[in-house]
Amino acid sequence: MNAKKVKILLLVILCLSVGCLVYADSVHVLVEQGNSLYSQGNFNKAIDKYDQALVDEPQALEPKFNKANSYFKLEDFSEAINLYRQVSAESKDMQLVAKSKYNLGNCFFQQGMKQKDSDLQKSLEDLQSSIVNWRQTLEIQPENQNAAKNIEVARLIIKDIIDQINKQKQEQEKQAQQQQQMQEKLKELAEKQKSLSEQSQQTQEQSDKQEIDQEKASEDYQQQSQEQSQLQEETEQAKQELEQQQDPNNPMSQQMQEAAKELEQAQENQKKAQQQLENSDGKGAKESQDKATEHLEKALEKLSQGDNQQQQQQPSGNPNQDQQDQDDQNNDQNQDQQNQAEQDQNQQQSEVAPNATAQEILDKEQRDKERRQMLQMPSIQRVEKDW
Repeated sequence: MNAKKVKILLLVILCLSVGCLVYADSVHVLVEQGNSLYSQGNFNKAIDKYDQALVDEPQALEPKFNKANSYFKLEDFSEAINLYRQVSAESKDMQLVAKSKYNLGNCFFQQGMKQKDSDLQKSLEDLQSSIVNWRQTLEIQPENQNAAKNIEVARLIIKDIIDQINKQKQEQEKQAQQQQQMQEKLKELAEKQKSLSEQSQQTQEQSDKQEIDQEKASEDYQQQSQEQSQLQEETEQAKQELEQQQDPNNPMSQQMQEAAKELEQAQENQKKAQQQLENSDGKGAKESQDKATEHLEKALEKLSQGDNQQQQQQPSGNPNQDQQDQDDQNNDQNQDQQNQAEQDQNQQQSEVAPNATAQEILDKEQRDKERRQMLQMPSIQRVEKDW
Protein backbone atom coordinates (compact mmCIF):
# COMPACT_ATOMS: atom_id res chain seq x y z
CA MET A 1 0.00 0.00 0.00
CA ASN A 2 2.81 2.39 0.86
CA ALA A 3 4.59 1.46 -2.38
CA LYS A 4 1.46 2.34 -4.33
CA LYS A 5 1.24 5.75 -2.63
CA VAL A 6 4.89 6.43 -3.43
CA LYS A 7 4.29 5.60 -7.13
CA ILE A 8 1.29 7.94 -7.25
CA LEU A 9 3.30 10.73 -5.57
CA LEU A 10 6.18 10.29 -8.01
CA LEU A 11 3.74 10.39 -10.92
CA VAL A 12 2.22 13.62 -9.63
CA ILE A 13 5.68 15.22 -9.20
CA LEU A 14 6.67 14.08 -12.70
CA CYS A 15 3.51 15.59 -14.20
CA LEU A 16 4.05 18.85 -12.38
CA SER A 17 7.66 19.01 -13.56
CA VAL A 18 6.65 18.39 -17.17
CA GLY A 19 3.95 21.03 -16.82
CA CYS A 20 6.52 23.57 -15.60
CA LEU A 21 8.80 22.76 -18.51
CA VAL A 22 5.95 23.24 -20.97
CA TYR A 23 5.06 26.51 -19.19
CA ALA A 24 8.63 27.78 -19.46
CA ASP A 25 8.87 26.67 -23.09
CA SER A 26 5.69 28.57 -24.01
CA VAL A 27 7.12 31.78 -22.56
CA HIS A 28 10.40 31.19 -24.34
CA VAL A 29 8.60 30.68 -27.65
CA LEU A 30 6.60 33.89 -27.22
CA VAL A 31 9.74 35.84 -26.39
CA GLU A 32 11.53 34.43 -29.44
CA GLN A 33 8.56 35.37 -31.62
CA GLY A 34 8.61 38.86 -30.15
CA ASN A 35 12.35 39.16 -30.75
CA SER A 36 11.88 38.13 -34.37
CA LEU A 37 9.20 40.78 -34.87
CA TYR A 38 11.44 43.32 -33.12
CA SER A 39 14.32 42.60 -35.50
CA GLN A 40 11.91 43.12 -38.42
CA GLY A 41 10.88 46.53 -37.07
CA ASN A 42 7.35 45.39 -36.10
CA PHE A 43 7.61 46.83 -32.61
CA ASN A 44 3.89 46.97 -31.80
CA LYS A 45 3.42 43.30 -32.71
CA ALA A 46 6.54 42.46 -30.73
CA ILE A 47 5.00 44.15 -27.69
CA ASP A 48 1.90 41.96 -28.10
CA LYS A 49 4.07 38.83 -27.93
CA TYR A 50 5.95 40.08 -24.87
CA ASP A 51 2.61 40.87 -23.21
CA GLN A 52 1.41 37.32 -23.87
CA ALA A 53 4.60 36.00 -22.31
CA LEU A 54 4.07 38.19 -19.25
CA VAL A 55 0.53 36.89 -18.87
CA ASP A 56 1.95 33.38 -18.61
CA GLU A 57 4.85 34.46 -16.37
CA PRO A 58 4.28 37.92 -14.85
CA GLN A 59 7.61 37.89 -13.01
CA ALA A 60 9.66 37.22 -16.16
CA LEU A 61 12.12 40.05 -16.75
CA GLU A 62 13.35 39.22 -20.26
CA PRO A 63 10.02 39.98 -21.99
CA LYS A 64 9.62 43.08 -19.82
CA PHE A 65 13.09 44.32 -20.79
CA ASN A 66 12.49 43.60 -24.47
CA LYS A 67 9.11 45.29 -24.26
CA ALA A 68 10.86 48.38 -22.91
CA ASN A 69 13.26 48.24 -25.86
CA SER A 70 10.28 48.16 -28.22
CA TYR A 71 8.74 51.23 -26.63
CA PHE A 72 12.11 52.96 -26.92
CA LYS A 73 12.17 52.24 -30.65
CA LEU A 74 8.63 53.63 -30.92
CA GLU A 75 9.89 56.71 -29.04
CA ASP A 76 7.33 56.17 -26.31
CA PHE A 77 9.88 57.03 -23.66
CA SER A 78 7.49 57.28 -20.72
CA GLU A 79 6.45 53.62 -21.14
CA ALA A 80 10.04 52.55 -21.73
CA ILE A 81 11.22 54.39 -18.62
CA ASN A 82 8.54 52.74 -16.49
CA LEU A 83 9.50 49.24 -17.68
CA TYR A 84 13.27 49.74 -17.41
CA ARG A 85 12.74 50.95 -13.85
CA GLN A 86 10.75 47.82 -13.02
CA VAL A 87 13.44 45.56 -14.46
CA SER A 88 16.27 47.33 -12.63
CA ALA A 89 14.33 47.17 -9.35
CA GLU A 90 13.26 43.53 -9.66
CA SER A 91 16.27 41.88 -11.25
CA LYS A 92 18.97 40.14 -9.20
CA ASP A 93 21.15 39.93 -12.31
CA MET A 94 23.38 42.99 -11.95
CA GLN A 95 24.32 42.91 -15.64
CA LEU A 96 20.66 43.20 -16.56
CA VAL A 97 20.31 45.98 -14.00
CA ALA A 98 23.25 47.77 -15.65
CA LYS A 99 21.67 47.41 -19.10
CA SER A 100 18.38 48.77 -17.78
CA LYS A 101 20.11 51.73 -16.13
CA TYR A 102 22.06 52.48 -19.30
CA ASN A 103 18.92 52.37 -21.44
CA LEU A 104 17.12 54.53 -18.87
CA GLY A 105 19.85 57.10 -19.36
CA ASN A 106 19.28 56.97 -23.11
CA CYS A 107 15.52 57.41 -22.65
CA PHE A 108 15.98 60.54 -20.56
CA PHE A 109 18.70 61.83 -22.89
CA GLN A 110 16.61 61.47 -26.04
CA GLN A 111 13.52 62.80 -24.27
CA GLY A 112 15.54 65.79 -23.11
CA MET A 113 16.89 66.50 -26.58
CA LYS A 114 13.36 66.54 -27.99
CA GLN A 115 12.37 69.09 -25.32
CA LYS A 116 15.35 71.34 -26.05
CA ASP A 117 13.55 73.58 -28.56
CA SER A 118 10.32 73.91 -26.59
CA ASP A 119 11.03 73.61 -22.85
CA LEU A 120 14.61 74.21 -21.73
CA GLN A 121 13.86 73.54 -18.05
CA LYS A 122 12.27 70.14 -18.78
CA SER A 123 15.15 69.34 -21.13
CA LEU A 124 17.64 70.18 -18.38
CA GLU A 125 15.85 67.93 -15.88
CA ASP A 126 15.77 64.99 -18.31
CA LEU A 127 19.46 65.34 -19.18
CA GLN A 128 20.36 65.47 -15.50
CA SER A 129 18.34 62.26 -15.00
CA SER A 130 20.23 60.63 -17.86
CA ILE A 131 23.55 61.36 -16.12
CA VAL A 132 22.24 59.88 -12.86
CA ASN A 133 21.37 56.59 -14.60
CA TRP A 134 24.64 56.41 -16.53
CA ARG A 135 26.56 56.94 -13.29
CA GLN A 136 24.61 54.07 -11.73
CA THR A 137 25.59 51.98 -14.77
CA LEU A 138 29.26 52.77 -14.11
CA GLU A 139 28.89 51.70 -10.48
CA ILE A 140 28.01 48.22 -11.78
CA GLN A 141 30.16 48.27 -14.93
CA PRO A 142 33.15 50.59 -14.32
CA GLU A 143 34.57 49.52 -17.67
CA ASN A 144 31.52 50.77 -19.61
CA GLN A 145 33.18 53.42 -21.77
CA ASN A 146 29.94 54.33 -23.54
CA ALA A 147 28.31 55.38 -20.28
CA ALA A 148 31.36 57.47 -19.35
CA LYS A 149 31.43 59.19 -22.75
CA ASN A 150 27.68 59.78 -22.63
CA ILE A 151 28.05 61.62 -19.33
CA GLU A 152 30.62 63.97 -20.87
CA VAL A 153 28.38 64.64 -23.88
CA ALA A 154 25.38 65.32 -21.64
CA ARG A 155 27.41 67.66 -19.43
CA LEU A 156 28.36 69.81 -22.43
CA ILE A 157 24.73 70.03 -23.54
CA ILE A 158 23.60 70.83 -20.00
CA LYS A 159 26.11 73.69 -19.86
CA ASP A 160 24.71 75.08 -23.10
CA ILE A 161 21.12 74.75 -21.82
CA ILE A 162 21.96 76.49 -18.54
CA ASP A 163 23.52 79.33 -20.53
CA GLN A 164 20.36 79.59 -22.61
CA ILE A 165 18.14 79.56 -19.52
CA ASN A 166 20.19 82.31 -17.90
CA LYS A 167 20.05 84.33 -21.10
CA GLN A 168 16.28 83.89 -21.24
CA LYS A 169 15.97 85.03 -17.64
CA GLN A 170 18.04 88.12 -18.37
CA GLU A 171 15.88 88.88 -21.42
CA GLN A 172 12.72 88.40 -19.38
CA GLU A 173 14.00 90.69 -16.65
CA LYS A 174 14.94 93.28 -19.26
CA GLN A 175 11.53 93.01 -20.91
CA ALA A 176 9.78 93.26 -17.55
CA GLN A 177 11.76 96.39 -16.71
CA GLN A 178 10.95 97.92 -20.10
CA GLN A 179 7.27 97.08 -19.65
CA GLN A 180 7.23 98.69 -16.23
CA GLN A 181 8.90 101.83 -17.55
CA MET A 182 6.49 101.98 -20.49
CA GLN A 183 3.47 101.60 -18.22
CA GLU A 184 4.73 104.45 -16.04
CA LYS A 185 5.29 106.61 -19.11
CA LEU A 186 1.79 105.91 -20.48
CA LYS A 187 0.28 106.71 -17.10
CA GLU A 188 2.17 109.99 -17.07
CA LEU A 189 1.03 110.82 -20.64
CA ALA A 190 -2.60 110.08 -19.74
CA GLU A 191 -2.38 112.36 -16.69
CA LYS A 192 -0.83 115.17 -18.76
CA GLN A 193 -3.50 114.80 -21.41
CA LYS A 194 -6.24 114.88 -18.81
CA SER A 195 -4.71 118.02 -17.30
CA LEU A 196 -4.61 119.74 -20.70
CA SER A 197 -8.23 118.83 -21.25
CA GLU A 198 -9.16 120.45 -17.94
CA GLN A 199 -7.22 123.59 -18.91
CA SER A 200 -9.08 123.83 -22.22
CA GLN A 201 -12.40 123.46 -20.41
CA GLN A 202 -11.42 126.09 -17.86
CA THR A 203 -10.38 128.58 -20.56
CA GLN A 204 -13.63 127.93 -22.43
CA GLU A 205 -15.72 128.46 -19.32
CA GLN A 206 -13.85 131.65 -18.37
CA SER A 207 -14.33 132.98 -21.87
CA ASP A 208 -18.03 132.11 -21.88
CA LYS A 209 -18.50 133.85 -18.52
CA GLN A 210 -16.43 136.77 -19.77
CA GLU A 211 -14.06 136.38 -16.87
CA ILE A 212 -11.25 136.80 -19.42
CA ASP A 213 -11.30 138.75 -22.66
CA GLN A 214 -10.91 137.26 -26.11
CA GLU A 215 -7.24 138.20 -26.35
CA LYS A 216 -6.39 136.47 -23.06
CA ALA A 217 -8.38 133.39 -24.09
CA SER A 218 -6.52 133.29 -27.39
CA GLU A 219 -3.16 133.53 -25.59
CA ASP A 220 -4.17 130.67 -23.26
CA TYR A 221 -5.28 128.53 -26.18
CA GLN A 222 -1.98 129.15 -28.01
CA GLN A 223 -0.03 128.14 -24.93
CA GLN A 224 -2.15 125.03 -24.56
CA SER A 225 -1.64 124.28 -28.26
CA GLN A 226 2.12 124.30 -27.78
CA GLU A 227 1.82 122.01 -24.77
CA GLN A 228 -0.47 119.75 -26.77
CA SER A 229 2.10 119.61 -29.60
CA GLN A 230 4.82 118.65 -27.09
CA LEU A 231 2.58 115.94 -25.63
CA GLN A 232 1.94 114.57 -29.10
CA GLU A 233 5.69 114.27 -29.67
CA GLU A 234 6.06 112.41 -26.37
CA THR A 235 3.26 110.05 -27.41
CA GLU A 236 4.98 109.43 -30.74
CA GLN A 237 8.23 108.66 -28.93
CA ALA A 238 6.44 106.20 -26.63
CA LYS A 239 4.84 104.49 -29.64
CA GLN A 240 8.22 104.09 -31.35
CA GLU A 241 9.78 102.64 -28.21
CA LEU A 242 6.89 100.21 -27.90
CA GLU A 243 7.28 99.11 -31.51
CA GLN A 244 11.02 98.58 -31.02
CA GLN A 245 10.36 96.37 -28.02
CA GLN A 246 8.06 94.08 -29.99
CA ASP A 247 9.49 90.60 -30.46
CA PRO A 248 7.64 87.51 -31.84
CA ASN A 249 9.20 85.49 -29.01
CA ASN A 250 7.86 87.88 -26.38
CA PRO A 251 4.61 86.50 -24.88
CA MET A 252 3.34 90.11 -24.63
CA SER A 253 3.86 90.84 -28.33
CA GLN A 254 0.13 90.92 -29.13
CA GLN A 255 -0.70 93.24 -26.23
CA MET A 256 2.12 95.55 -27.28
CA GLN A 257 0.78 95.72 -30.82
CA GLU A 258 -2.68 96.57 -29.54
CA ALA A 259 -1.23 99.21 -27.20
CA ALA A 260 0.70 100.75 -30.13
CA LYS A 261 -2.55 101.02 -32.10
CA GLU A 262 -4.19 102.81 -29.18
CA LEU A 263 -1.27 105.26 -29.07
CA GLU A 264 -1.66 105.91 -32.78
CA GLN A 265 -5.32 106.79 -32.29
CA ALA A 266 -4.38 108.97 -29.32
CA GLN A 267 -1.98 110.85 -31.56
CA GLU A 268 -4.65 111.49 -34.16
CA ASN A 269 -6.89 113.06 -31.54
CA GLN A 270 -3.98 115.04 -30.09
CA LYS A 271 -3.19 116.49 -33.51
CA LYS A 272 -6.82 117.40 -33.99
CA ALA A 273 -6.95 119.02 -30.54
CA GLN A 274 -3.84 121.07 -31.32
CA GLN A 275 -5.44 122.51 -34.46
CA GLN A 276 -8.65 123.26 -32.57
CA LEU A 277 -6.70 125.09 -29.87
CA GLU A 278 -4.92 127.17 -32.50
CA ASN A 279 -8.39 128.17 -33.75
CA SER A 280 -9.49 128.95 -30.17
CA ASP A 281 -12.06 126.13 -30.30
CA GLY A 282 -11.90 125.15 -26.64
CA LYS A 283 -15.01 122.98 -26.69
CA GLY A 284 -13.89 120.95 -29.72
CA ALA A 285 -10.37 120.69 -28.34
CA LYS A 286 -11.64 119.25 -25.06
CA GLU A 287 -13.62 116.56 -26.87
CA SER A 288 -10.54 115.54 -28.88
CA GLN A 289 -8.37 115.64 -25.77
CA ASP A 290 -10.81 113.44 -23.85
CA LYS A 291 -10.68 110.90 -26.68
CA ALA A 292 -6.87 111.04 -26.64
CA THR A 293 -6.91 110.42 -22.87
CA GLU A 294 -9.22 107.45 -23.38
CA HIS A 295 -6.87 105.86 -25.93
CA LEU A 296 -3.84 106.45 -23.70
CA GLU A 297 -5.61 104.74 -20.81
CA LYS A 298 -6.59 101.84 -23.09
CA ALA A 299 -2.96 101.47 -24.17
CA LEU A 300 -1.95 101.30 -20.51
CA GLU A 301 -4.69 98.75 -19.87
CA LYS A 302 -3.49 96.54 -22.74
CA LEU A 303 0.04 96.43 -21.34
CA SER A 304 -1.24 95.75 -17.82
CA GLN A 305 -3.38 92.84 -19.05
CA GLY A 306 -0.45 91.37 -20.96
CA ASP A 307 1.76 91.67 -17.89
CA ASN A 308 -0.76 89.69 -15.82
CA GLN A 309 -1.12 86.98 -18.46
CA GLN A 310 2.59 86.62 -19.26
CA GLN A 311 3.23 83.81 -16.76
CA GLN A 312 0.33 81.76 -18.10
CA GLN A 313 1.41 81.81 -21.74
CA GLN A 314 3.55 78.98 -23.08
CA PRO A 315 5.69 78.89 -26.20
CA SER A 316 4.31 76.87 -29.05
CA GLY A 317 5.88 73.46 -29.59
CA ASN A 318 6.11 73.61 -33.34
CA PRO A 319 5.32 76.94 -35.06
CA ASN A 320 5.65 75.23 -38.41
CA GLN A 321 2.41 73.37 -37.76
CA ASP A 322 0.54 76.63 -38.33
CA GLN A 323 1.52 76.62 -41.99
CA GLN A 324 -1.55 76.04 -44.19
CA ASP A 325 -2.14 75.23 -47.85
CA GLN A 326 -2.57 78.33 -50.01
CA ASP A 327 -4.70 76.73 -52.72
CA ASP A 328 -6.37 73.45 -53.62
CA GLN A 329 -3.72 72.65 -56.24
CA ASN A 330 -1.25 71.75 -53.46
CA ASN A 331 -3.46 69.06 -51.87
CA ASP A 332 -1.95 66.12 -53.75
CA GLN A 333 1.56 67.30 -53.08
CA ASN A 334 0.83 67.79 -49.40
CA GLN A 335 -0.59 64.30 -49.19
CA ASP A 336 2.59 62.95 -50.77
CA GLN A 337 4.62 64.86 -48.21
CA GLN A 338 2.56 63.39 -45.38
CA ASN A 339 3.06 59.89 -46.72
CA GLN A 340 6.77 60.53 -47.03
CA ALA A 341 6.84 61.88 -43.48
CA GLU A 342 5.19 58.70 -42.19
CA GLN A 343 7.74 56.59 -44.05
CA ASP A 344 10.53 58.69 -42.63
CA GLN A 345 9.10 58.30 -39.13
CA ASN A 346 9.04 54.53 -39.47
CA GLN A 347 12.63 54.64 -40.69
CA GLN A 348 13.65 56.87 -37.79
CA GLN A 349 12.23 54.42 -35.27
CA SER A 350 14.73 51.76 -36.36
CA GLU A 351 17.78 54.02 -36.56
CA VAL A 352 18.83 54.14 -32.90
CA ALA A 353 18.98 51.16 -30.58
CA PRO A 354 18.10 51.47 -26.87
CA ASN A 355 21.77 50.86 -26.00
CA ALA A 356 23.12 53.43 -28.48
CA THR A 357 25.63 56.07 -27.44
CA ALA A 358 24.65 59.66 -26.74
CA GLN A 359 26.54 60.77 -29.87
CA GLU A 360 24.51 58.35 -32.01
CA ILE A 361 21.32 59.80 -30.52
CA LEU A 362 22.56 63.33 -31.28
CA ASP A 363 23.35 62.32 -34.86
CA LYS A 364 19.86 60.90 -35.21
CA GLU A 365 18.30 64.10 -33.87
CA GLN A 366 20.29 66.08 -36.45
CA ARG A 367 19.06 63.82 -39.26
CA ASP A 368 15.49 64.20 -38.02
CA LYS A 369 15.87 67.98 -38.01
CA GLU A 370 17.19 67.97 -41.56
CA ARG A 371 14.28 65.78 -42.67
CA ARG A 372 11.75 68.14 -41.10
CA GLN A 373 13.41 71.10 -42.81
CA MET A 374 13.25 69.31 -46.16
CA LEU A 375 9.55 68.54 -45.69
CA GLN A 376 8.82 72.13 -44.76
CA MET A 377 10.50 73.54 -47.85
CA PRO A 378 8.01 74.80 -50.47
CA SER A 379 7.58 72.30 -53.26
CA ILE A 380 8.13 73.20 -56.90
CA GLN A 381 4.85 73.80 -58.68
CA ARG A 382 4.23 72.07 -61.96
CA VAL A 383 3.52 74.42 -64.84
CA GLU A 384 1.29 73.25 -67.65
CA LYS A 385 2.94 73.77 -71.02
CA ASP A 386 1.02 75.88 -73.47
CA TRP A 387 3.20 75.03 -76.47
